[in-house]
Amino acid sequence: MTIQLSVPLDTVDGLAIFITYILLATAIVFVSGSVVLAILTTKSLRKENRFIYMLNTSVSDLFTGLGIYYNGLFDVRENYPPKNSTFYILPSLLGISFLTIFTAQLDRYVAISHPYFYSRQITEPKTIAVCVFIWVYTFSQTLIYNLVTQEVAAKINGVTALGATVCTFFAMIGLNLKLYLIATYQLSREPDSQDRDSKKASLRLIILVTLTFLTLWSPSFINQCLIKMTPYGFRTNNYATDPFGFLVRLNPFTTPVLYISGSRALKAAVFTKVWKPCCKTR
Repeated sequence: MTIQLSVPLDTVDGLAIFITYILLATAIVFVSGSVVLAILTTKSLRKENRFIYMLNTSVSDLFTGLGIYYNGLFDVRENYPPKNSTFYILPSLLGISFLTIFTAQLDRYVAISHPYFYSRQITEPKTIAVCVFIWVYTFSQTLIYNLVTQEVAAKINGVTALGATVCTFFAMIGLNLKLYLIATYQLSREPDSQDRDSKKASLRLIILVTLTFLTLWSPSFINQCLIKMTPYGFRTNNYATDPFGFLVRLNPFTTPVLYISGSRALKAAVFTKVWKPCCKTR
């Protein structure tokens, strides 16, 4: 069966949308792939919990970027009624990024507010276990959606998933404010030291990542609430022509870019372990 393209290529608007998605998908794969390779090949980064969370989001972002070559270029709709869907797999990847960023917020909050408890209890194996659980939990839900009828899956997604997303969304906002206050007031009272600067930098990075995430996701989040709970909301024929969905798909690009620009250690690893060797081979 032949799948139609998401937009007609005989118009300027359609061609512009098509090229934009090709460029976006390529940029996401390049940047998130660079972060994944840099962390995996640098032992010192793999030993820090915050970089494990960066790795987890970057892996999901990498697969999301690859998925855009499909749901951005072809006539695909995952929402009910689905059309040429991926059986909720590609939307689940965005959900993994969502949960990982929220968990990374909690990790930074505990690390700064309860350092002694954090150093003793929040170990590297436990952090890896949390990341694995996020993948298992998310795709367990995806499996359930595919075992029931489309109508039932739509109801489950509209009630339970939306409710959980609403709670987590507002929790992220509150936690971000808390982290900002800690970075502004609590750490400013500590004496100057390399440890304080490291804590401040890690807090600023997760605050910026979360703020960008909330900014890009909020329009789509509000629109989905309107669609599922009211007769209003902006509906489109496929993902490619959804402007709110496009903002969401910008997030897998902005997140790894912020990781690289906000962390000196990661930036150095990306340049020395990934980009520099690639340039030499050419």
